[in-house]
Amino acid sequence: MADFKGKDENGQSILEFALILPIIVLLFTAPVDFFICMNTKMTLSSAASECISRLDYSDISSGTVSGKVTQIITQNFTERLDPSKVNIEELNAGSSQKNDYSYYVYSSDRANPADFGSQFEVRPGSYEYSEVQLQLSYERSAVTFWGTFFLGNTYKVKTPVYSRDIYINGYTP
Repeated sequence: MADFKGKDENGQSILEFALILPIIVLLFTAPVDFFICMNTKMTLSSAASECISRLDYSDISSGTVSGKVTQIITQNFTERLDPSKVNIEELNAGSSQKNDYSYYVYSSDRANPADFGSQFEVRPGSYEYSEVQLQLSYERSAVTFWGTFFLGNTYKVKTPVYSRDIYINGYTP
């Protein structure tokens, strides 16, 4: 009598592996473009945040804001981003606005231990500022089949709109 244990199963594991391998490769390559897209978005957001934090009023008044943004990206983010693919989607420098406020100064002339609040003198103050908004985008090409299928050959990664008030002058104590 013939023993059928394992005789005709010599190539079965190789065949199963050959059938499963393309499916495994497709499943493992799916997150690659998603990771690249998210990594680019985080890096680009970091670049936009860095750019808007380094702007000052001299850049706004001289009209060199876009040049300064490009310079900051070139100096600090060239190892992760290609500066030629970074685009400024939105760059708005608003008109100057004045903010009036009151502040309190301790006055020894008004010293009154019974009423602590009356020992402070109210003084007016003001300063002038301008709001700046910045949004960057980055052109990225897909790496895998899944990225091309879902995102297209090239896709655009955008940051949120970052906003900051830039001090112009004032603070009159």
